[in-house]
Amino acid sequence: MTSPHPGTAATANEVWYDSLPPGEYLEGAPHLKHRSLRALYSQLVERVFRLAARHESKPRVLDLGAGEGSATIPFLALGARVTAVDISARQLEGLSKRCAAYGPNLEQQCGDAAAVIERIRHSIARYDVVVANSFLHHVPDYVALLRDVVPTLSSHGIIFSFQDPLPFRRLGLLTRVFGAIGYFAWRFGQGDLAGGIMRRTRRTLGVYRADSQEDNAEYHVVRAGVDERLIEGELRKLGFQIEIVLYFSAQLALWQWLGTAMGLENTFAVIATRDA
Repeated sequence: MTSPHPGTAATANEVWYDSLPPGEYLEGAPHLKHRSLRALYSQLVERVFRLAARHESKPRVLDLGAGEGSATIPFLALGARVTAVDISARQLEGLSKRCAAYGPNLEQQCGDAAAVIERIRHSIARYDVVVANSFLHHVPDYVALLRDVVPTLSSHGIIFSFQDPLPFRRLGLLTRVFGAIGYFAWRFGQGDLAGGIMRRTRRTLGVYRADSQEDNAEYHVVRAGVDERLIEGELRKLGFQIEIVLYFSAQLALWQWLGTAMGLENTFAVIATRDA
């Protein structure tokens, strides 16, 4: 399988998400759409905030891939100071409107996350929490990005990721079949069943198209998921204690309810902490 250059994936994400109104983005973002996943995310945000607040009363949060703000608001509501980073100016516009009430507690930086991280590494700014919400699976080398994030953290800094797909090869047969049926049902509802079948078949065969905006913007489907064990191993080497939270995620509300009730798991979150 040919892999895209990291810059290609970044450009594809910029074009793709700049083209989407916030409402259309939310339609394809199950972690923001379903009440159960919003509740899980909020619970984890509160835990992470409490951990950070033990060392800093008003924690500084670097939110990578912040989008239109749905995942940012819980941190702002708890009193954090948030720097929201996104490559899409249009999505940050939506974030600015939704988060206007939080005033000076919100800063925005429009640009490629890797470039923003590089600038921060060479500045005096340090963050108590780095958040990657539905973000790592867009990054071709997500382990390298996490490695680069570490110097931007304060001495007690936390890395928190949410909504990344587990490696497809490690999913059980029931989870794979159930998830595939839900995916195609969702595509049918969007009027894109034929396109979804063609893309899924091609990617299953290991064929990546460099000219496909979808392949570049949603790189996890080309790579077949994100390896949480690789992330855990790398962050442990860097001195972090790791908690991995497994759960089920689907586009359709009915599939979300059924998959959760069946105890299926296809998605994960990571909370990485350390003591200085």
